[in-house]
Amino acid sequence: MSAVTVFCGASPGHHPGHQETAADLGRALAEAGLPLVYGGARTGLMGTLADAALDAGGKVTGVVPRRMLPYEIAHTGLSELEVVADIHERKARMAELGDAFVALPGGLGTAEELLEALAWAQLRIHRKPCLLLDPYGFYRPLLAFLEHARDEGFLHPGDLERIVVCASAEEVVAQLTAPFVQLSSEVAEARPTPVRRRLPGGRTAFLFSGAGSQRPGMGRELHDAFPVFAAALEEVCAGLDPYLDVPLLDVMFAEAGTRTAALLDRIAFGNPAIFALQVAQYRLLESWGVRPDVLFGYSAGRMAAAHAAGVFSLTDGCRAVGTLSRLMGALPKGGAMAAVEASPEELRPRPGVVVAAVNGPRAVVVSGDRDAVTAVQEEWAGHRRWTRTLRTDVAAHSPHFDPLLDEYRRTLETLHLHAPRLPLVSDITAKPVGSEACTPEFWVRELREPVQFADAVSMLAQDEVTTYLELGPGEVLAGMLGDCLPNADTPPLVLTTALDWRALHEEHTDNGQE
Repeated sequence: MSAVTVFCGASPGHHPGHQETAADLGRALAEAGLPLVYGGARTGLMGTLADAALDAGGKVTGVVPRRMLPYEIAHTGLSELEVVADIHERKARMAELGDAFVALPGGLGTAEELLEALAWAQLRIHRKPCLLLDPYGFYRPLLAFLEHARDEGFLHPGDLERIVVCASAEEVVAQLTAPFVQLSSEVAEARPTPVRRRLPGGRTAFLFSGAGSQRPGMGRELHDAFPVFAAALEEVCAGLDPYLDVPLLDVMFAEAGTRTAALLDRIAFGNPAIFALQVAQYRLLESWGVRPDVLFGYSAGRMAAAHAAGVFSLTDGCRAVGTLSRLMGALPKGGAMAAVEASPEELRPRPGVVVAAVNGPRAVVVSGDRDAVTAVQEEWAGHRRWTRTLRTDVAAHSPHFDPLLDEYRRTLETLHLHAPRLPLVSDITAKPVGSEACTPEFWVRELREPVQFADAVSMLAQDEVTTYLELGPGEVLAGMLGDCLPNADTPPLVLTTALDWRALHEEHTDNGQE
């Protein structure tokens, strides 16, 4: 790591411990050999931070806007001082110089910069990790607000998960120097060599995410960078295009905010796009020598996982996915799905809604009639539990799918189904899939019965899986693992193909496997 950018105020803060916290962080960064980038002032929390780092022998770079030099009284003893045109350029330069952000409590500017860091991720400028040094709960109200923003769909999947709250300066340094700290980005940017991801010993599970994880531009960067991925993606899209009104690759690569990109939020396009991306990601990882010991597909992700396991050929997989997308697109409107912070036992039966997934001890997905789903959300919001409406226009794993089951079964009966060649775990039984994979009825059940994600993860952990690698557009399943995995002396390694492909590729080329 070349440098750490710290956001803090030029005021002394509003808690007696704020300046002590700043000094602790400055010393800890210097002692760990981590260069510091900050706002350049010698007053308030900024001055305390810089003085402590310099006194401990650290390297400190300050960035100060030209017009604010008299106001902020620039520090004169820094290793380097950069003077920029204005406050906007200051933020951009500070963000550019650091490989990770740390925010200190005690100043209004800190919250402002944190929100700006999220905006940078929204604009796909960069997705560097954000650490909050917060021993006093300063950021708790802001994080609660951001959780509501995420639940309303105003943040991309994984944006909030990049924010890690630390109780001490020592914990910040431990996070920054951990071997597997996530420093990769979805957008190519000029930056130092990425942190490498060495897959440790033990078993590796590939997790294929489901509907709702799709996003505009998904796969475009890998398509431009790797011929293996591009060829695989184009092959899968060609197999799915006969079932769609618009070429799938055009939809996946459409600019965000356009009418074509909006088609991804329709299940008829979203599910095929996820299947195509995951198959291409699997082929790319396979070409690098990254192999799974076990496969798991969450809901719509089951099809790419089953293809990777050898149940469906690519031709048959495209036919199954394409037919199902056409059938789902023809369903009557009025269905909805929502995530709710509740256990299955806490939910009381309500007409028109069922439990579609159990994602953790207190995390379920409900599905059914829109009014009934909304009523469940309102009930649990009244209990001060979070809820989030999912980005889908159908009610999967509910009676809403009953009208399409017979025709889907007839399609499956024309396919050549095989028992898995690689271990495959069912998302509805949380058990290994065997010869039942050869029966159309099993795949019909996969559409209707609830997903048992929590049980499946528990089973994988018992099976000595130590590395979880998510395939898909983001880090949806990776974000849910923490509540499902048992406590262990050595925490598992959790990676996502969308965010960590650079480090995986770096490890592959270092081992001479290219």
